[in-house]
Amino acid sequence: MATDPAPKTIRFENHLNLRVMEVQFPEGYALANANDLQELRKAWMGALKSWHSPYTLLWDARDFQIDDAMRPAFEKMLSFFKGFFMRRIVGFCEEGKAPPDLPFEVIPGYEAAAKETGLGREGGLKRDLADLRSRIQIDNDFTAHVMDISFLAETNLSGAKDIDIFKSKLTNILMQWHTPYSVLINCVNLRFDAEAKEAFARLERFLKGFFCKSILGYAPVDAKETYPFRTHRSRHLAAGEVEHEGLTSGDKANCSTRKTL
Repeated sequence: MATDPAPKTIRFENHLNLRVMEVQFPEGYALANANDLQELRKAWMGALKSWHSPYTLLWDARDFQIDDAMRPAFEKMLSFFKGFFMRRIVGFCEEGKAPPDLPFEVIPGYEAAAKETGLGREGGLKRDLADLRSRIQIDNDFTAHVMDISFLAETNLSGAKDIDIFKSKLTNILMQWHTPYSVLINCVNLRFDAEAKEAFARLERFLKGFFCKSILGYAPVDAKETYPFRTHRSRHLAAGEVEHEGLTSGDKANCSTRKTL
């Protein structure tokens, strides 16, 4: 009895502060039927849980193929997503190759296309997702006074060592903050074991010594009791609890604020 082939990998990465979303197809993607279109649409909708503002989409067109019969449905889907914050799409293909025929601009070379979106060198095409530190994506929204944290692949934080890696990456980001902020953690790929949950309490105390007001999670894939912070079903609900600091952008140093530490 024939079995359906395993779905191809679709990887979305959000750069919230830069207002750029990336979609990558590490194994290529052939849009040949309605199921293929549905898988792509479902993954895209999942990535949109993190968005509440306009964005530009950087599209991996290196090995993305559309059957002629599916082109109208694909273009209809793009029109649908334009109604959900998407401003434009910029595709990229291999340097030295002719751009494929897609219903949006395709630029040879990842770096050139990333620069066109404003992403520059901060893209994730070459990241090693087997490495925990590389899986951690942190975006600062200084205007809203929110630090957004997500994990680019399934992650099970196991023990104090993993929390130390998490803390190390956060410490570098903290140098950019000079006003109070809240942390929102996308839990769609995140789980904690008991030891990591206990170790996270120490990390939370550390963050609250450096302007952090609160930590909230959203889209949990495990029981809410297993997370060391409160969780909500969606980012929208979690963000609703975050107070807007209002007057000063979070990346602007304020000596009077620093004196409170």
